[in-house]
Amino acid sequence: MCMDRRWYHDIDVSPTPLISLMDCVSCIREPTEDDMVLIHQTMMADEQAIQELNSEMTILYSVLERLRLQKDKHRENIRRARSLLTPARRLPPELLARIFEICAKSGWTRAPVVVSQVCSAWRKAAAFPRVWSHLFLDLRSGNSIGKVEFWLNKVQHAPLHITLDIPLESPSLEEVLGLLIPLSKQWHTLIVKSVDSTIMNYVLRRCSSPLPDLRQLDVITEMEGSQGDPVNMSSLQDAPRLSRLLIEQPNLPQWSNFMGVTKLHVVLSSSTLFIPSINATDWIEMLQVLPELRDLTLELSKPGTRAYNDSQRSVDLPHLESLTLHVSPEVNGILLTMRAPALRQLHLRCSSDPLARPHMPSGAHLCQFLQSSPCVQLLELYDIDVERVDFVRCFELLPKLEELRLHDSDIADEQLRLLHGDNGHCPNLALLDFRWCNYLSGSALVNLTQSRLPQDESEGGMSPRMPQMRRINEVAVINCLHVKEQDVLDLAEMTLCRLLMRSDEDHCYRRGCCNNERYRQRLRLRHNNKLPERVIL
Repeated sequence: MCMDRRWYHDIDVSPTPLISLMDCVSCIREPTEDDMVLIHQTMMADEQAIQELNSEMTILYSVLERLRLQKDKHRENIRRARSLLTPARRLPPELLARIFEICAKSGWTRAPVVVSQVCSAWRKAAAFPRVWSHLFLDLRSGNSIGKVEFWLNKVQHAPLHITLDIPLESPSLEEVLGLLIPLSKQWHTLIVKSVDSTIMNYVLRRCSSPLPDLRQLDVITEMEGSQGDPVNMSSLQDAPRLSRLLIEQPNLPQWSNFMGVTKLHVVLSSSTLFIPSINATDWIEMLQVLPELRDLTLELSKPGTRAYNDSQRSVDLPHLESLTLHVSPEVNGILLTMRAPALRQLHLRCSSDPLARPHMPSGAHLCQFLQSSPCVQLLELYDIDVERVDFVRCFELLPKLEELRLHDSDIADEQLRLLHGDNGHCPNLALLDFRWCNYLSGSALVNLTQSRLPQDESEGGMSPRMPQMRRINEVAVINCLHVKEQDVLDLAEMTLCRLLMRSDEDHCYRRGCCNNERYRQRLRLRHNNKLPERVIL
């Protein structure tokens, strides 16, 4: 568009000549009548000139505003034109549908409804049945029946991932189950949350029909029912593909028909005044019917302790690869009830406040457990402090250890020296993650990393007495009192030195105990953002 700018020249912007009264009227004598007439005439001329200038300014302001609006329109046209060229506009509807499905899976429950109202292309992609696979039902809200009918009409024959949140009083529960159960062959995930076990048992009894494609089951109850009945899962008989099981309730679960479960997460809730003890015999009987178990987690939902009744029996878990115990120190004795020769990852976390001293039984139980688990590659001790002699014994029992994570541990320099090159323990150790380790010095970490550096070849080969030691690929140090700034710089010369948490999946991420943003910011400022590239801030 070409604008005619000729009319701009009609506006006189030259300065208006001003009459100087000082040239006509003397200031050293009293003004005469002629002087006064001249002064009034000059003032009137100036006022008229101001009015004319105001009019011209109004015209210019209106022109400026009109030009600004035109400029904004052009910018909006450019933005829209660019949006038509973005890769998102060229995504096939199948890929868009997959993105929408992931949005719904991540917890954005209304994602299918929202995205279908954006544009015709998104509406077309939202018509894929899998976009509606994730059905979240809070029976506290109104019109649950209408939502189920609408969702099932959209999902058609696609897999169903159902989440039911059931309050104590739920008049629509029966009708909702009546709509969902006829489609039980499409269920891939079932998550049921209820206040007490009575409602949970009713729902599980109603779900007794075949579940041929059910892969994941989460059963979450806050307390036992008024009659004290535990959750009864015996009604779920026909679920041959069930592999992931999460149980949250006050007591250990009991079952006899989940042979194919490979991942089990048990959370013991404690919302009642009476907190039941953990019986090792019940634990063993629960695990004996899970021969394919590969990932096991036991967790206490709230900080505190539970009584633990020991047992002389044990259970073999030949395929177990990952074990996580997030319990009070007294319950760590449950390690002695399991034999896991194929274990790769061991996470021991304290659910209560950290003790001010090492917990001797925990260290002894850990060492005894590791005697039957020689393949552990990752060991994490989180707020669990053991005797230093137990650290030495653990290193001796972990020939394949690759990653060591310690949080609030009393490991000291002399224990770390056992990992040095030459004939040190844990020759495969490559990753270290130390947090709140107040007895460990930065120089000890530097010396350890340096001792694991590749040795110079002499006379065409390595020394025959020198075993092949793996170098330290990464060292994380967070809130360690005796690790100084220079130690961080020295470590960064040899390996990656990380000063922040791993990711949002880090156990400290939710607790917020290792947010050292101020320290990292001071480090940046002191070095004017010229830190070595191998310092991960």
